[in-house]
Amino acid sequence: MIPATIHVTTLVGNLVAYGPKSRSLRALWHRSNRAGRLGFDGHRFICRVAVVTMVAVLSNLVGTSSSAFAASATRAVTATTIRVGIPYINLAALKSVGVDINWGSLPDAYMAIIANINAHGGINGRKIVPDIIGVAPSAAPAATTCTQLTEDDPVFVAIAPLQPTCYLQHGVSVINSLEPATTSTSGIAQNFSLSPPASAFDPVQLSVFAKQGVFKNKKVGVFGGGLVDESEIAIVKAELKKLGVPVVVTAVNSAPLGDLPAENGQVAVIVQRFQTFGVNEVVAVGNGSAIWPEALSSIQSSYNPPWIATAEGGLAGSAGSDNPIYIKNVVAASPIPTGATVWNDAGTQRCVRIVRKAYPSDHINTYNSSLPTSQATWTGVEQACTDLGLFSAIATAAGKHLTVASFVHAGEALHGVVIAGSSTAISFGRNQPYALGPVYLAHYDAAAKTLVLASKSATK
Repeated sequence: MIPATIHVTTLVGNLVAYGPKSRSLRALWHRSNRAGRLGFDGHRFICRVAVVTMVAVLSNLVGTSSSAFAASATRAVTATTIRVGIPYINLAALKSVGVDINWGSLPDAYMAIIANINAHGGINGRKIVPDIIGVAPSAAPAATTCTQLTEDDPVFVAIAPLQPTCYLQHGVSVINSLEPATTSTSGIAQNFSLSPPASAFDPVQLSVFAKQGVFKNKKVGVFGGGLVDESEIAIVKAELKKLGVPVVVTAVNSAPLGDLPAENGQVAVIVQRFQTFGVNEVVAVGNGSAIWPEALSSIQSSYNPPWIATAEGGLAGSAGSDNPIYIKNVVAASPIPTGATVWNDAGTQRCVRIVRKAYPSDHINTYNSSLPTSQATWTGVEQACTDLGLFSAIATAAGKHLTVASFVHAGEALHGVVIAGSSTAISFGRNQPYALGPVYLAHYDAAAKTLVLASKSATK
């Protein structure tokens, strides 16, 4: 048996809490990710808010150039083994602040699936040796964990860390970090993610909307929820121009995020401006995806044209509290499949069987979006299955000569690969360490007061 290291590190710090109906929280949710790592079910919502709060602090970590540490990462690969770091979130630490989230035993899930991979020959003949560390989500720096996995006992890859910066600076590539992927990275290592940033997904989803005739005979008004959305607005407008869609007016809410009276006042003025320009299709960008329907609800606007939410994750966080009349006419999409789709996927179910056989005492609930977060025990298996699936695909493609450079090259060259959790193929690209391909369309279910994603991608 390949030895593994499992330990728990508790990081002491302050957890920032936000009101559940705060627009600023949903804005943070949008900036942290578009829908959650492994499905549009909302079970990661509270935890991800805590994580993203911490990431803002962690971004100040200072490290040495990745080139200085690439050799250490490469030394984590021998002729027969690959050392992999798994600094998973120890959610038990959240109970002290009244948040009960149970994803099941992540260490057991990772260990079982890794053992199965190793039993079937490993990765190109190399066995995976995991170093599993439970890290409590808090606002304290994670430098100790990163140092342990990159300097004290170096790993080749870090899977699902809270944030990738420290690892990348040490020449260690990352798989599915909880911090969102960016449109490009620099240095030797890469942060590979199944969730693309808004700047990359927006052109893809807008193209799908155009093919479905959403923009036919429409005068488009672009709405930004805050000044932080301006860079995304530029990308959206450029893509609309490319698609031949006329944008007649653009307006950005400049009120401080969370100042509801000021936001409502600004949106009231923007509504009048859109009416003056004859706008009959609104594209709400970024934070605007949540702010647009909320503000229309607050001011009881009679102006209610069809509209697009570029950030379905942000809209999903507010859909239940908004007046349905302002959401039933929305078009939105996600690059991530539904929770049900992930769970029912054949690859996921194979992982479930593997974990249940290896750890029969572990209780793994069948996916059910109506269950509380304290019973979302299917999540750990899904996460381990998807993370290790992506890692295995890249490492296998890198071949026998496995180095930091060959791993990154192989990852960026992956095209048309199917990872457990979705039957839709994904592709990466040069300086594109995030997956593109699926577009799951969403519609508003008035009875459930929630957004519902299609089970199949519109691009399949």
